[in-house]
Amino acid sequence: MLKRNILANYLGTGAAVLAPVLALPWYLGALGAQQFGLISFVVMLQALLGLLDAGMSQALVREVTVRHAATAAGRRNTASLLFGFERIYWLSGLAAGTFTWLLADVIVLHWLHLDSASASLGRTAITGAAVIFAVQFPGSIYRSLLVGIQSQVTLNGIVLVASLLRHAGGVAVVLAWPSVLAYLLWHAAMALLETLARGRFAWAAVGIRRSQVQWNAPDLQPVWRLVASMSGVTLLGALTVQMDKIILSRIAPLEQFGFYAMASVVATGMLQLVYPLVQAMLPRAIQLRENSAGLRQLNISLTKLIFLLVIVCSVIFAIFGKWLLMAWIRHEQTVAVVYPVLSMLLAGTALNAFYNIGYMNWMVFKRVDKILFVNILSLALAVLVIPFLVSLHGVQGAAFGWIVINAIGFAVSLDWIKRY
Repeated sequence: MLKRNILANYLGTGAAVLAPVLALPWYLGALGAQQFGLISFVVMLQALLGLLDAGMSQALVREVTVRHAATAAGRRNTASLLFGFERIYWLSGLAAGTFTWLLADVIVLHWLHLDSASASLGRTAITGAAVIFAVQFPGSIYRSLLVGIQSQVTLNGIVLVASLLRHAGGVAVVLAWPSVLAYLLWHAAMALLETLARGRFAWAAVGIRRSQVQWNAPDLQPVWRLVASMSGVTLLGALTVQMDKIILSRIAPLEQFGFYAMASVVATGMLQLVYPLVQAMLPRAIQLRENSAGLRQLNISLTKLIFLLVIVCSVIFAIFGKWLLMAWIRHEQTVAVVYPVLSMLLAGTALNAFYNIGYMNWMVFKRVDKILFVNILSLALAVLVIPFLVSLHGVQGAAFGWIVINAIGFAVSLDWIKRY
């Protein structure tokens, strides 16, 4: 099952990563630099709103794995957990989306570098980001359920189809109607469709209908304590990961931010190569939490696989990186800006890849204190260092800040080695 889940995770993740990367030059060509910069801001804003889920989904994967069993009692426990948190996620998504919509004027007037003629377009972009988030956020609870019960083949089938529909269709839409509004409407519709599909398959996998489950607050309280604590500490880490783009969007022109976002999309995409491994191994690691020898062997296997990925990707980028960027972007001046930034971002991404080994072990043993320590330290340093680096070196300064914050997390995460 582990090998099957890893393969399925790579297929789903590959589609989720490659589809937007391949579509990106088409979006840029159809929309132009400024409108594309707004789309990049929309993506960043959704990532910031996604901080609401920081830590919750990982904690829920753990609880689903612990609760779920092939017995009727195990299915009821899992269904009760899904029923309760399903409502929490939908209400949270709607609340966060509404709050963002209400802040649209503030963001346009006091954050983005837009002239009066483009202010209306900026409001449209922020409103669209709010709608997309509101319908997309609840999909996280269904993802956690499917990962926890190891129905990862089903989950990744949904992700693969949804990614192709979202971005292949998105390209067709902006080519026919080259506007930010057309982009946003299509992506909102596809986000809602994916969330509904995840929900249907999640309940089918549990084997109990919604109508057979009732709200049980006492049953959720023990889980909510872990979810709330993990959400709080992971929120800091997720905010730190976005800090380079947050600061750059405030200081740099929108066009320069768009170029940095292109490099960030690739670097983040490369990091996605690690997540299928961690996602497949986390439920197994939780099951081995009282088997020191078995967990040690699982950690060693994960380390070897991540090391192999980092080496292979580094060699490919060193030899073919600039050529691949040129074939992708098809604009020499843009490549000249993106290539050095991407080189630095990939160095930080490699450190982040190895950090995931320690993070997985902290999740297994509920070491919330370790995650909190890393995130506070990284966020404090990011707030202090990145603005200074951006003021001196622009987009390359922001990229160096990404290396610094990931180096901290990597160094602290090595404590899993001492345990064994």
